[in-house]
Amino acid sequence: MKSSIGHLIKKLAPLRFSRGIAMATLVASAVSFNTYAQEYATGQTNSTTTDELLFLTASGTVSTPENAIGAPDNNYATLSSAGAVVTAIKVTGSATLNLTMPNPVPANKRAYVKIQLPTVEGLSINLGELVNLLGLLTSNTINVTTDAGTAQSTLVKDGANNAYIAVSSSAAFSEISIKLDLANYGGTLPIALGQLKLNVDGVISYETASMTPCEQITYAFAGINPSATGIVGLALTPTLQNPQEAVDGVISPTNFALLQNGAVAAITSVSESFYLAKESAVNNELVAIVSRPPALANLAVLDNISFQAYQGNTPVGAPRSLTSLLTLDLLGLFTANTLTPVRFTPGGAFDRVVVTSTTGLNLNLFTGLRIHELASRPPVSFSGGTVAAGRVGDPLSSNLFGAQNGGSNSFSIQCGLSTDYTYALYQVSAPGGRTLAGTLPNTVTLNPNGTFSGTPTNGQNGTYTFDVQATNQFGQTGITTFTMTIENALPVTLVSFKAFGEGQTAALSWTTSEETNSERFDIERSQNGKNWTKIGSLVSRNEGKVNQSYSFVDATPLRGDNYYRLKMVDFDATFAYSSIENLNFKGIALVYPNPVSASQNLTLNVGDWSSVSGVKVVNAAGKVVFEASNALLSGISARNLVAGTYVVQVTHIDGTVSSQRFVRQ
Repeated sequence: MKSSIGHLIKKLAPLRFSRGIAMATLVASAVSFNTYAQEYATGQTNSTTTDELLFLTASGTVSTPENAIGAPDNNYATLSSAGAVVTAIKVTGSATLNLTMPNPVPANKRAYVKIQLPTVEGLSINLGELVNLLGLLTSNTINVTTDAGTAQSTLVKDGANNAYIAVSSSAAFSEISIKLDLANYGGTLPIALGQLKLNVDGVISYETASMTPCEQITYAFAGINPSATGIVGLALTPTLQNPQEAVDGVISPTNFALLQNGAVAAITSVSESFYLAKESAVNNELVAIVSRPPALANLAVLDNISFQAYQGNTPVGAPRSLTSLLTLDLLGLFTANTLTPVRFTPGGAFDRVVVTSTTGLNLNLFTGLRIHELASRPPVSFSGGTVAAGRVGDPLSSNLFGAQNGGSNSFSIQCGLSTDYTYALYQVSAPGGRTLAGTLPNTVTLNPNGTFSGTPTNGQNGTYTFDVQATNQFGQTGITTFTMTIENALPVTLVSFKAFGEGQTAALSWTTSEETNSERFDIERSQNGKNWTKIGSLVSRNEGKVNQSYSFVDATPLRGDNYYRLKMVDFDATFAYSSIENLNFKGIALVYPNPVSASQNLTLNVGDWSSVSGVKVVNAAGKVVFEASNALLSGISARNLVAGTYVVQVTHIDGTVSSQRFVRQ
């Protein structure tokens, strides 16, 4: 069941969070431990061994092992193995940490042990050097064991540059054992004690989690041995660089994983693997942002760069060459340093992607690829609706994102934010019939950010139904339908409309700069901004292109909020509304007059009677002396009330009650 870590990534490098140039956009947050429904180790056991020879004791230790239980939180358990050579005999101690999962990890599925790369004391080995680190790991100095099946383990890192050991087994397993033992160290141990230390933060399994459609690939690793073969005259270190930058959610020209064979006259192969924490949906696309290294001068070698999806160790679909994924247009864009999107649907669920670059004998051409981002994403889901109307003669202030259907917002797009996409007209219909390659009126433009600009002119009024194509940075597209109405020009050019409170009255004023064929202004009021009542009307002066001022006083505003608007009516019965002004009269009495005489009616300042469920009048003894459930537009007669003090109670449909004391004289 033992397995050494035979795959190795390049030493960890700091992330570079670049911003703001060609296609540079943050498409996802850096991976968080709260993103998924993970499972963590719920228990641990540990053991150590000690070796003695003459006066030398070499011990293994496990300190704070409880830190490896639960979610990784940067508090580490530390394994330490000490060793030395005494009279040509190795004296070593080992340390073992066993982590128990709450549920078995299925066969050929992975759990991820978060670690920090080993450190040494008193050993003449530089773990920052790739060859030395490779030799240490392949010598079984770090061993990974599972409680069932044959274990396989690989060093990986996530988009935040954290290091992990990815562990799988040929059988379902519930326990992972990590052993640190200098007895297996292939180098020369010192005469004095040396130590090798490994910090373990915890273990994570995602196998009980469901991967949501927009989740990015969580872990990435690149294999150097044995995935790189035939490399001649090329150091291992630059073959695979910064693999975590292909899955860190950052898209910029300076943030990429580099896969390269170099310029060699030999048959070589270099692969970089990307792991999903959980398998993707069946219909998901594999999407990537790639660019061409400046040294890649001959596009013919793109046939030798391929993408292959896997489910476990089983290929999903056929490998796809980079050439086959670049359309004619994209191939023209694939110049040095230009970020280019590629995508394809593997045709089944997948949990791993391998990018491979090969070279042929005697080609002596540089072969390599920059991978700026790689992800599994569903096809774009895009829905539209009716956008805000425009008007002849008025600059447009509409956009796609406020589209509605049936009074509710209907715009939606998946995945990401609406600002992650660019928008363009796909095909448009004009009033009277559909056109296959039409446009909106030539005065109207749909901008790439989803806003409209322009000013419709005479003759361009009507309803336009148009299709919009949204494209994200991965080149994925979605198409949906929107509708925009362009209304006729207003008979009145309204310069301003204002409402002011003057004591217990509302003073309205407005100014026009042009009146053509205008009949009148209806003044409308509402208490909720939805139900409107006409409270007055003024005849238009129809004085052409001359500034005209109008005023109107609402002598009996409602208690609380008062919304006002103008309905500007033309002689042909067409009309338009002004903007809405709001005043609040908190001090207005609920009833008046107060006191009230026997010959008067008590008027209730309710406004919207449709929101009222009942009215009661209660005397000083608490007895209900009047009750009604209908609108009391004419008020309450005070004739049947004896002289005294009363309380009127107005109950609203929402359960709120307004009340006020009044006196019957």
